[in-house]
Amino acid sequence: MLDAIAVVAPALYLVPIAGPKVEPLALVPREDRPEGLTLGRHESCDLKMPPTAESVSRFHLRFRFDADTRRWRVADLGSRWGSFLNGVKLVSQVELPLGEGDLLRINPWTFAVGTSPRRRGMMTTDDTGQTMVRTLAGGAGRDAVQDDMLALLLESAAAIHDAVDEAQLAERLIDTAVRGSGLPNAAVLRPVDTSGRVEILASRLPGSDSGGGSSAFTFSRSLLNAAADGHVAEITTAAHGGDVSHSIVQMNITAAICVPLMLGPAPAAFLYLDARGTGAHRPALAAVSPMRANAAAFCGALGRLAGLALANLKRVDVERRQAMIEHDLHAAAAAQRWVLPPRHTQVGGFSITGESRPGRYVGGDFFDVIDLGDGRLAVALGDVSGKGVEASVLMTATQGFLHAALQEHAEPAKAVAAANRFVTPRRPESRFVTLWVAVLDPTAGRISYVDAGHGYAALIGDDTFTQLGLGGGPPLGVIDDYPYTAVTLALPPVGRLLIVSDGVVEQPAPTAGTGDRNEFRMTGVQNCVTQANEADDITSLFAALISHAGSTQLADDATAVCVKW
Repeated sequence: MLDAIAVVAPALYLVPIAGPKVEPLALVPREDRPEGLTLGRHESCDLKMPPTAESVSRFHLRFRFDADTRRWRVADLGSRWGSFLNGVKLVSQVELPLGEGDLLRINPWTFAVGTSPRRRGMMTTDDTGQTMVRTLAGGAGRDAVQDDMLALLLESAAAIHDAVDEAQLAERLIDTAVRGSGLPNAAVLRPVDTSGRVEILASRLPGSDSGGGSSAFTFSRSLLNAAADGHVAEITTAAHGGDVSHSIVQMNITAAICVPLMLGPAPAAFLYLDARGTGAHRPALAAVSPMRANAAAFCGALGRLAGLALANLKRVDVERRQAMIEHDLHAAAAAQRWVLPPRHTQVGGFSITGESRPGRYVGGDFFDVIDLGDGRLAVALGDVSGKGVEASVLMTATQGFLHAALQEHAEPAKAVAAANRFVTPRRPESRFVTLWVAVLDPTAGRISYVDAGHGYAALIGDDTFTQLGLGGGPPLGVIDDYPYTAVTLALPPVGRLLIVSDGVVEQPAPTAGTGDRNEFRMTGVQNCVTQANEADDITSLFAALISHAGSTQLADDATAVCVKW
């Protein structure tokens, strides 16, 4: 399966568009990293960031390729300073799909997500250090916007915020900017890397239709660089007294404005406007600029409106992705509950209560109760290593096969051996299943069980709590065709059998320090069930577990089954 993923998985790249100089980062699936690729400052990370980048955590992000949807997903690993997808802060440990054109912010970098390390785009004219650019920061240049400009702003605000996508937003922005500034050439540009290459989202340029670009039209890189700091940048021959660079003269520019559309601390796009001379040999200095007074202030206000609208579009998109994921996970959790037996079951003289609570939406734990006839009862509890959807799928498959095997063999050793032969060739890399299975026979007065690497079961009498020792073999999926053996004990005339998963035993307290997790442990289980005042032991056990955790959101999948006779 992993070989297939390595062949068909599309490569994805994180191309820096803002921040210190780093090379594009390639996301390529690795057979030895089924859980995904990590990004951070730690030496073991697959995508290593500079050790001097203190705002990047040692383990900051995880990228995982989902073979089912053929998409890469990203999750924040609880980083100190956070990660932002399209301006929206990622929730720790929650995966979101990545798409072409997404902006991923990891302070101090902003990366554009794409399928190529060198994204296509127009190269800007490199006039850096030559052209005198005026930036309108703070109160500088903020003359009062004229009444007709203010009316145009108010008129366009609703249309800009009603745009359904980035293309429509760009078109409406250009229309308003041209009308208000007096500058005839306009484009909305998106940076694709840090070398000055840009992509045209929409434009109104000579020799192009609306929304298209002109290969003959060039853009001033110095103007874009000035605006990249978050300020409106302006070039006018009048403002600089004719002291402009040779490159500006060659481009025949008489006036130009560049406005950043900010998404957090980095520009997601630029509104670029200019006016140029009409004659091929007519120098820019001789041309008369059509730019209206206060055009820069007008465009700055317009850019802030558009930036808010763009941020809202990005936020809605991220929330839509999150809602789709949550919908699918809720559906998966509901389907998972269908395959579990009822919470209360009666088989002959046995009364069984079982409950499984996933650590997230879906879990890797399961339990099962099977009436074998003649008063015999089979009970099982399994725990798939890891969390999430992968663990839940393996859990469902394992439970279904084990259920059929117990019905066929009615012996725990044979059933577990058959389940192991089923699981081993099908399990994902690094996954296995711990399992505890027993058959209780009241007529023969015995209990036979197999403990496949599980370890958390106890026989309880009036004044006794006897933890059952390991016996039977390793977890499923570790050794193919392993000869599991059962342990047989006398079944007391009256008593209880309690089986729990490691999510119960290993649940930490919220005050746990780094040296001591203060886990619930089997002593917590024993104290709870021997002093239970509830109608059933499972209700009492989960109440104590939640109290210990200090939250209803448990750290891991937690499952418990109690059999009384």
